Amino acid sequence: MSQPSEPPVPVSSSTAEVRRRIEAEHRRLRGLLTELTATADVARMEALLGDLRTLLVAHFATEEAPEGLHELVSQLAAHRLPNLQQLFAEHRDLLARIDRLRIEAANCVAGPVRRVRDECAGIAATLRRHEEQEEQLFGEAFYADLGGRS
Repeated sequence: MSQPSEPPVPVSSSTAEVRRRIEAEHRRLRGLLTELTATADVARMEALLGDLRTLLVAHFATEEAPEGLHELVSQLAAHRLPNLQQLFAEHRDLLARIDRLRIEAANCVAGPVRRVRDECAGIAATLRRHEEQEEQLFGEAFYADLGGRS
């Protein structure tokens, strides 16, 4: 004989709204992660890490709010609360890792990447000047040659 099951806990409209918001944030998060892992530009990585951190701070606050995931899991899967607490602890670790990586990226951009960019700009300026001088010499020689033949 089966035991009567407990009636399902109704999900409030505010809980449903929180769930929709979390799902939307997860979509934005996936997009940022795709862009972050696809770029080789350290300056772009630094900017994306800033965007990621901003999103995660808001996202984690939504999840950890009294009406957030804790409420949802408490209502619908209380036996999973220890797992949820582990995920919440991981939030702090992720933010700390992002902060360290942002500092490292900023140091790269200010150091080796800046030196490479500055040297590229220097080469470009030298080549532009070089080409201008060649054009000037070519022009003078061409017109002098035409002038000398008349």
